[in-house]
Amino acid sequence: MMKIFFFLFPVCLFAQEKITPQYIDSKITEVNALSLTGKHDLYLKGNEDILEKSKQIHYSKGITLSYLNLSNISIFEGNYKKSLEYLNQAKTEKYTKDDVYTEMKIKHLISYNYIAIGLYTDAVAELKEVAELSDKITVDSIRIYNKASIFIDLGVTYRAKGQFDSATLSVRKAINILPHHRSPKMQNMSDLAHLALVEVKIDENKIDSADIYLSEVEAQSKKLTLVSNAKTYQLRGIICERRKDYASAISFYKKALELTKETKNIHVISDLNRSLSQVYLKINDKESYRKVYKKLTSIKDSLNTSSEHSTENIVKELVTKKEEKLKSKSDFLVNIIIVVILLIIVISVYIFKRARTEQKVLNEKNQEVKLLNKKLNIDFEEVVRLAKNNDPEFLNRFQEAYPDFFPKLLKIEPKMLVSELRFCALLFLNFSSKDIAQYTLLQPQSVQTKKNRLRKKLRIPSNIDIYIWMKDINFSDQLTGSLNRSRMYSYTKYYSLIKKLKTIIKVKKQK
Repeated sequence: MMKIFFFLFPVCLFAQEKITPQYIDSKITEVNALSLTGKHDLYLKGNEDILEKSKQIHYSKGITLSYLNLSNISIFEGNYKKSLEYLNQAKTEKYTKDDVYTEMKIKHLISYNYIAIGLYTDAVAELKEVAELSDKITVDSIRIYNKASIFIDLGVTYRAKGQFDSATLSVRKAINILPHHRSPKMQNMSDLAHLALVEVKIDENKIDSADIYLSEVEAQSKKLTLVSNAKTYQLRGIICERRKDYASAISFYKKALELTKETKNIHVISDLNRSLSQVYLKINDKESYRKVYKKLTSIKDSLNTSSEHSTENIVKELVTKKEEKLKSKSDFLVNIIIVVILLIIVISVYIFKRARTEQKVLNEKNQEVKLLNKKLNIDFEEVVRLAKNNDPEFLNRFQEAYPDFFPKLLKIEPKMLVSELRFCALLFLNFSSKDIAQYTLLQPQSVQTKKNRLRKKLRIPSNIDIYIWMKDINFSDQLTGSLNRSRMYSYTKYYSLIKKLKTIIKVKKQK
């Protein structure tokens, strides 16, 4: 006997399938397919098995995805506390930090917990974040499927808030993005979207519209999943109840309840028992009403107990999340303030350095100006002295001290004589008519005549002081009078005149 055991032991050992990441991935695909069938027990057992095997080989992907599926199952069972525990365990896995889809799935499941305890506004905010994350999914089919699911859930949440226009818009978005050639998975999502639209129309009391939309789904009843089929019977029962066809309503509710028992969705079971009890009350079937109401009370007690234990955890989770967002915003603002302060410091340092540089340049310029003024004063005194002595060197020295004066006059009137240039120089030096007469040995009347001729030749208006005009002509780049005529004379003639002037001065010195 022992020989047989030792012979068979290796065979049994090697006959077991080896656990590898590839093996677990294939099991995840198989188990996820079960979610469409609505077979709760098989789906639950499959995910528990994947979790156990993934932990054996420390396979983060398998651990994460099984935690997420188990969290979803716990919501259907009404065990929100357990759902959050699974979610928190999934958050710690490495795979969660590396995968956008997983991050999105966690947020999606958190929104379900918010919906379960009536935090619809927070659920909407969470679902909108999930929608933004879904845009990062690169595979078209996965992105479209998840986006449609998000829009449907947004529609359900808006309907719970009584915002029927927003609910309709969200559900229609889900219907519009689903492709025409659908896989069974896409077809199921499309059916759920149409059924969500039927629910909105019923809540709006648009029973005829609801009937039309529901008939479209019923037309393909052979293709419906267990969940969609149960939902179809439930909605048909509501429409019959609104039309006061109570017998048909009871029949549809019972069919829906029978199918839902297999999915073990405690929320739908509770809704169906509530609807059945109300119909029995309307037809005055008190016995049936008591039986159904007893079941409903038991379910409510179970949900309330679960809700009491989990609401605190969900609210804590929500508060923590909001605190993290506020901290993130606060950190962002602090960083912005730091950056602004640094910029102010950098700009201030730059302005300070630039101001110092400019001040240094200005000081140098001022020094240059002082030196220049000093030089000009010395030059001015020397030129005045030469003029008073009627020295032949006067014109040459004046030209060196004020190099722009004669060229500007010659630009206005190129045919000016040397004697006229000398007379203009005396005017520029503020020599009065009496002084000019004294130092040039002319009669005062002759000086006045020369002034008048100069006015005419240089086209100086009679209302302008000739002394001021002479100063202005030296310091201004804008020449008064007509320049058109001056442009007729070439620069060659101008330079020849200057040369002639210097020659005359030289000859007088030699004499």
